[in-house]
Amino acid sequence: MKKLLLAFSTALISCNLSSAADFVFKPALPFGTWWTAPARPTLDITAVNNGPSPATCEVTLTINTDFGDFLYRFDQSSTVAAGDSCTMSFGFDLEPGFYNCIFSSGDRVIAQHNIGFEPERIYSPADFRPDFAEFWQRARADLDSISPEFDMIRFPEQDTDKSKAYKVTMRSVGRESLTGFLMLPKKKGRYPAIINYMGYGSGPAYCDFLPSYDGEFIYFQQNIRGQGLNKETNTHGEWMVENLEDIENYYYRNAFMDAVRGVDFVFTLPQFDGVNIFAEGGSQGGALTLAATALDKRIVAAAPFVPFLSDYPDYFRLSEWIGSTLRNAAKEKGMTDMQLMRNMSYFDIKNLATLIDVPVLMAVGLQDTTCPPHTNFAGYNLISSPKQFIIYPDKGHGVSRPHWDNAHIAFFRKYMKPATKK
Repeated sequence: MKKLLLAFSTALISCNLSSAADFVFKPALPFGTWWTAPARPTLDITAVNNGPSPATCEVTLTINTDFGDFLYRFDQSSTVAAGDSCTMSFGFDLEPGFYNCIFSSGDRVIAQHNIGFEPERIYSPADFRPDFAEFWQRARADLDSISPEFDMIRFPEQDTDKSKAYKVTMRSVGRESLTGFLMLPKKKGRYPAIINYMGYGSGPAYCDFLPSYDGEFIYFQQNIRGQGLNKETNTHGEWMVENLEDIENYYYRNAFMDAVRGVDFVFTLPQFDGVNIFAEGGSQGGALTLAATALDKRIVAAAPFVPFLSDYPDYFRLSEWIGSTLRNAAKEKGMTDMQLMRNMSYFDIKNLATLIDVPVLMAVGLQDTTCPPHTNFAGYNLISSPKQFIIYPDKGHGVSRPHWDNAHIAFFRKYMKPATKK
């Protein structure tokens, strides 16, 4: 299994410890890093005394779990001559997981960052209900009973030199009207397709990185109900809590079917090569990518980054926003925590990941507090098909572009299949 790690330059952090010394601290390793066995986690920090006289440098390293539980505290001190430096090394043992490290001196925080160890060994078991598969079969049957009414409207102001732009309208479950965004290569031929899924609450957006493969792929940006191009006509309120008490009508039950409807649309295009359809997106778009890949076997490979909506039991402990939003809504609806968690298990990306049987490339921001890395790997580690991941050590809720764009397009090309005959 291939793993990629991006290096990035270390930063300098100044901290005046006393009138006698001016120390500059420089981590000897990147601020955010991760290890796999048999490597032993070690963090080094160098203190440079820019003061006029010798001074004592005292450094504390505190390590907490990503759930906020205290794990270790290490203290070191050294007397450093004027103009000289010292390096302090902190080695420790970790269980598989992600951790928050805080370097401090006295009451001053020098640096704070996340690290990881053996992310592929993080185990958060699937917790789906006995009727999980039947539930999603019913949802798909509901979608299939709705005439899609696909229509394409030229959108020339978004054309490029190599592709023509269109707005696409369609119907999904509940006869919800959706509008998406399509780019078709101008050159006559049959092409592979990429479906892009959007982040939570996104407004209208178009091709922010399309030039990397413009004219070589069909590009379709599926906008789920109430979001993206559909935001102006949103009737769903706070999407995450709509019909939370009713799994047959919950927002994400229908939104996941909107994601599948996008696959239906691509297969109607005469320019499509008939087989190579790929899914990608970040945050909520990463969740939709994985959900669509789990629920529609026509997707050939998927590339989610910083995926949302995964591992609710642990997510509630890791993120104040998602836990408080859902719990407050559940309380207003008269639901117990047990009822809430039971309902959410049907829509947990971790559980849907067990249905994925095609290659997946996932990207993670090691410093992400919105969709913490633990939740990303909870689902990833339950995928049994070929998979790879990229960790961006210095990124929060995002990835490094254009690196990610180039990486996931190369991944799609790797798994390209021969086109079907007309």
